[in-house]
Amino acid sequence: MFCQSALPADDVPPGGGGAQCRSCHRVTELMLFPALAGRPPALSVEPAAEGEATCFYSPNRRATKSCSHCGVLISDAWAAQWGSQTVCLKCLEHLRGKGSDARFQTSRTLWDNVALAVALTPFTVVLWFAAFITAPASVFLALWHWNSPRSMVPRSRLRLVLALLLGVAQLGVGAVLFLKVWFRPS
Repeated sequence: MFCQSALPADDVPPGGGGAQCRSCHRVTELMLFPALAGRPPALSVEPAAEGEATCFYSPNRRATKSCSHCGVLISDAWAAQWGSQTVCLKCLEHLRGKGSDARFQTSRTLWDNVALAVALTPFTVVLWFAAFITAPASVFLALWHWNSPRSMVPRSRLRLVLALLLGVAQLGVGAVLFLKVWFRPS
């Protein structure tokens, strides 16, 4: 059990490492965030020299990069690293507002679950008669959303395959029953 006493700041080695508690003498391994070790680096505010490019958004700053989306020249203050691209803050806000970039999505419709639920609906006691609607619907959903993003975390197509198989099986059973009733010998 830990004694839960606070470690004095002078006991913590710079950059992290092992520190011994003065109360219980237990050694604790610490990892510090780089920002805690010192002040974050300040952005340069140096003005552009004669003939140098200036930032599109802050004309008093020297341009150091260009935006990968809109192509404007920007300073370090207006630049953001987005994956392997450098974008300006306006484009980053535009991407976030539009929701076109998958990295900004916070939720997704799990179409594989929807297709499987539709395929399993006739197996309930109450809704067995709905198979003539749910069977083609589950086949349609499984095929239509085959290449849709499945989840925010890696996930297989197993539910889509099950929904497809159940829907085709229900269609097959429905076709056999229909043919037996329709072409029944009189």
